[in-house]
Order: sequence, then C-alpha cells, then structure tokens
Amino acid sequence: MRIHLQAGLSRAAAATLLGGALLMPGAHAAAPGHPASHATGSTAPTDLGTLLRRIQDAGLQQSYVGTYVTSSGGQISSSRITHYCDGREQIERIEALDGQMRRVFRHNDTIHVLWPARRSALIEQRDLLGRFPQPLQPGDSGRLTDSYELMLEADDRVAGLEAQVVMLRPRDAMRYARRLWLERRTGLLLRSDLLGPQGEVLESTAFSELQIGSKLQPQQLLQEMNQLEGYQISRPSYQPTDLGAEGWSLRAPVSGFVAQRVLRRPITPWPTPRPTAEPQPVSQPPGAGAGASVLQAVYSDGLANVSLFIEPHVAGVSRRETPATVGSTSALSRRLGDWWVTAVGAVPPATLQQFTGSLERKRKP
Repeated sequence: MRIHLQAGLSRAAAATLLGGALLMPGAHAAAPGHPASHATGSTAPTDLGTLLRRIQDAGLQQSYVGTYVTSSGGQISSSRITHYCDGREQIERIEALDGQMRRVFRHNDTIHVLWPARRSALIEQRDLLGRFPQPLQPGDSGRLTDSYELMLEADDRVAGLEAQVVMLRPRDAMRYARRLWLERRTGLLLRSDLLGPQGEVLESTAFSELQIGSKLQPQQLLQEMNQLEGYQISRPSYQPTDLGAEGWSLRAPVSGFVAQRVLRRPITPWPTPRPTAEPQPVSQPPGAGAGASVLQAVYSDGLANVSLFIEPHVAGVSRRETPATVGSTSALSRRLGDWWVTAVGAVPPATLQQFTGSLERKRKP
C-alpha cells in the first residue's frame, strides 16, 4: 500500500504514518482470553501496571542480540538488533537488513541515525516517550485499567523461547487491542500484535531469532556509532512549549488520553523517511520559508500515542482533507482557518476525528 505524501498530510505526519506500522504475516486472530485477576497457575502479572513494569525492566536490564521481522501494509522487512546493558549504560545498534542501508545507534538517550550510502547522519536526543511500553507515571495504572482489560492466554513459543501471552483488550472503541508475548524467564517482549475490531492483526513485530545474555563489547558499538567522518550531519533542535502558550486548546478531552508533551519542531531538509513510530524532522515544503516550524502535541493513554501537528497554511500549496492508513497507523488532516491540523496515531480513525474536531484556536500568542 502506497500513500501519496502530499494528499493532505504534512511531511511530518506522513513520515510518522509511514514509519509507524509493524505487522507480521500469518498471525492468528484474537482468541477468547481469561481475565488476569481470575487466572490461576500462571506466573504472569495479574495487573496491567505490574505487567508493563516487568516489560520495561527487562528492556533496561537485559543484553541480547537478535533479528526481528516487521510487516506493514503488505510490506515485510527485517532488522538486526544488538542491545547492551550493564544496569547503567544502554547501548543499541539496529541495522536494516532490507532496502537502503541504514543503521540506528542509541547510547542512553542520544540517537545517531546513519545512511552510509548517502553519507548522511542525524543526531538527536530522545526522551522516554517513544519507547514501548512507556514509563509509568503516578496515576497511570488506574487510567490504563479504565481503558484496557488484562487477560491471560495460553503459553506459546517465539524464536524457540517459551513465552507468556497476554491480551490487553480495550474497554471502548477509542483504541486497539494488543497481544503481547513475554519471554517467561526475563519478561523481555518477544512479539507484539495490534488487533482490529474483528480480531484481525493490523500490525505486528516479532523476533525470528534471539540470544539473551549475549557477551557484547560496548566500546566497539560506541566506536561504530561515532565514526562520522565525511558525513553530512543534521542536529535538529526541539523547543518545549504548551498548547495554551501557542494559542490552542482542546474543547473536550479524548477518553483515556492525556497530554505528554508539546514541541515546536523545525522544518529542515531530510534525506529519507526512517522506520520508526517516532515523528521526524520534515522536508521544507514550497513557500515555507527559512526557519519554518511545526507544532507537535503528543497525547497518550499509556500504550497508544496520538500526535497532533499544527502548521500554517501556505498559499499555493495544494492539500486535501484526506485520511490515510498504513497498517494500524492512521492520519487525518483538517483545515482550520489559516492552519492545517493533522492527527497521527495507531488508533481507530474515530479517535483522530475527536482530536481534530476538538482542537480550537483560542488566541494569538
């Protein structure tokens, strides 16, 4: 499935949309589960907060090497991931095994994205919002329980490893169900599926092979990360702000979603979209002018994220209020006076409609 990026979407929203969908072929449809609070004879966490903390802790404490396969909108790709952790330092390398050569390095919250063929690199700081699951904040457990029901399913195997399987079933139509496979011993997330209203798999990512506890050389990873001689380097800067200060507000909250952050993002030249659910710097559209930027507000229910992109309407640039979807990730644009608003997220289109319909201009800052 191909999306024409100019068909109503900003470049930031289109890059987010194209990068957000991960789907695995042949995954089974949703099967009836059992509420976790009623389950017996299982070591799986019995509440949602405990489950997510176990996944988070496993990702922070384990070193591993593996290959994971993703599929989105009928397209399949694979990557090789090397993750080192000693309890203090997090060092990671992800190398795309298909298509254009691309390597993503992370040292704690510093990200280097390298395109060796183009000799292009992006360096940025990433906070914890882009990770799954997100770090829980005070009050999150109760809000998650209001939005999702945790159910246990039959144990399974992924990449030759024994896995506990849990279903996070939504309590309303504002979000998708999730099925998660956790490595039984460590709690490491081995596979994740997003399921549509009829139990169909919309998006999936899974390890095809994995070695947990691998002996890795962190200095070698850091040396590769910092070999940037001859690269054209981009260092975008993001300015924290809030909707009120920018003259915007939501008339009504969207069920289960709370504001996480608001950023003003630069519109800068960009070599190619990268496969991540995180929004990216955007290519400057015709007429945008030097120093142009887009406002991004991120909302979350603790599992699913929705980004609102707000940018001025540029005279002479053709754009339509056209929805677009890749896998489970959708985007919806709306003209609002002299502005364009685009909502993007791995949520049902009706959720995006509530966001774009509730956003209003209050005053000029």
